[in-house]
Amino acid sequence: MLLRRFLPASLLIGIWPLLPGTQALGQRMGLVDSMLAVPYNDLVRDLHGSEATLRDAITQARALGRQDALGKMHRWMSTVTGLSGQLDSSVYHGLAAAEIFRAQDDPLMVGVMLCDIGHGLKRRDLPRAFEYYREGIAILEELDARQELTRAYNNYAPLHELDGDLDSALFFALKGLALKEALNDSTGLPYGLNRVAMYLLSQERFEEARDLMLRADTIRQRTNDAHGLADQQVYFGDLFQAWGRLPEAIANFEEGARRAKGLDFPYLEQYCNERLAECHEARGDITAALATTRRAFAIKDSLLNEKNSLTIIDLEKRYEVAEKDRAIAELGAAAVRRQLMVWLALAALVVVVVSSVLFHQVKQRRQRAERDAAIIREREAGLKAAFDATEQERRRLAAELHDGIGQQLGGLKLRLESFKGRSSGNGAMPPLDDVIQIVDDTSREVRDLAHQMMPKALSRAGLVPALEEMLRRAFDGTGVAWHFDHIGVGEALRPELATGLYRIAQELVGNILKHAQASHVDVQLMRNKAHLVLLVQDDGRGMTRTNSDGIGLRNISDRARALGGTFHITGTAGQGTEATVRVPLYTTIEA
Repeated sequence: MLLRRFLPASLLIGIWPLLPGTQALGQRMGLVDSMLAVPYNDLVRDLHGSEATLRDAITQARALGRQDALGKMHRWMSTVTGLSGQLDSSVYHGLAAAEIFRAQDDPLMVGVMLCDIGHGLKRRDLPRAFEYYREGIAILEELDARQELTRAYNNYAPLHELDGDLDSALFFALKGLALKEALNDSTGLPYGLNRVAMYLLSQERFEEARDLMLRADTIRQRTNDAHGLADQQVYFGDLFQAWGRLPEAIANFEEGARRAKGLDFPYLEQYCNERLAECHEARGDITAALATTRRAFAIKDSLLNEKNSLTIIDLEKRYEVAEKDRAIAELGAAAVRRQLMVWLALAALVVVVVSSVLFHQVKQRRQRAERDAAIIREREAGLKAAFDATEQERRRLAAELHDGIGQQLGGLKLRLESFKGRSSGNGAMPPLDDVIQIVDDTSREVRDLAHQMMPKALSRAGLVPALEEMLRRAFDGTGVAWHFDHIGVGEALRPELATGLYRIAQELVGNILKHAQASHVDVQLMRNKAHLVLLVQDDGRGMTRTNSDGIGLRNISDRARALGGTFHITGTAGQGTEATVRVPLYTTIEA
């Protein structure tokens, strides 16, 4: 079994100030340069603070034309958003960094970024993770970038493990180990040796696994790696447990727990006690198994989950049976039967009471969940019906304006021009020109109003061209720089989905023009598996208490929910705003 490792908590260190966007050029350059120098461990201590500062640094690097820094900033942003669980943003920034490095003709960093993107996707989209890894590793192998390939091979092996292909996982773990040995990497070599050894355990190649672990232990003793030596005891315990040599496994797990406790490494101590419980139970020592299980759960300091609760109850019952057996041996046959009947009756009563309570609670929770789901479905269906009715009324009014009033105004203009031609030479001509101009302006305004209510580009060309036309109409001539990207939106979308996303984008752009005072706006529309994600970012004055709960934002949230999706907006005063809309491609709310 492979162990997950956790970084210990560290003191929070303030490493940079958040500089306002109105500071001098030298200060903005200082923020960009300082972010380039931030160590990785400092960057991941405060993910929220790092994300806000990186967003500001990316905006300033773009404004300064610092392409040399922009790729690295997007790479850090991909790492920070990935660690905080924002997979869509992590993939977006990772792809942005890869494209920047590709434009700078830096294939090494392109290969590194593709592998990083694959590593982040492995738990959510394994096929795509394989695609990015294969492309990235091919680039690194062509460059013979051994240092980067070592990390890539080691992280590629778990993908094959998740895919159930342990032979391939072992193959790439061995390749990573060979590179570590060639580079004489004394720090990374023990990790590579132990990783290969754990894959060998699944093939029951115990002697080979032991030899690799002994090499890792020797290196860690030579470097006096206290954490590594504690970890090494656990690897030996896993080895001997899988080998069936339980006394040796118990000795190693006990030593690992002792060292972990001395190093204040609770996750490792908990793991050791869990494995000790398994070993003691396998040997039939129920008392020791119960004691180590209790220690493990005391370290975890949380409520027992169902599976472990059943384990504790089972161990306690078996322990009680053993105690009663010893008591029965000392009592007479009649007393033994009476005592046994009392225990059985009490146990049956407890089981009946507990089962009845649990059944009643489960039934109540199920009924409450069904009621809540029905209310939510009714509410969402009402929202969808309201939006559909609104869009239908928009289409009807647009058609009436265009086909009715618009055509009548056009006919009136033609009649006036005809009358003007027949009245050539009359002194009353200038007022007639004015009337024709008024009719022409009115007809144009009617056409513009009809287009705003139901743009032709949306029904004729689709969502992407309609969004691009809307952004151009909104921002051209305003002094606001804008940029629009779309990734993977190649197929025709459901009409209600396209219309809903268009209206949401229209509302967000309107808010930016009215309130944000922004100088740059980024809009991205991308497909992620079975979802569409719309990201709208600006570098304006950001969210405040007075503008974070307006009618426009509630309308956006209602539209996203009616499409079966979610809406999330974040921002800080003076640092811009980022809005994210995520909706499913193929599912809809039933009316």
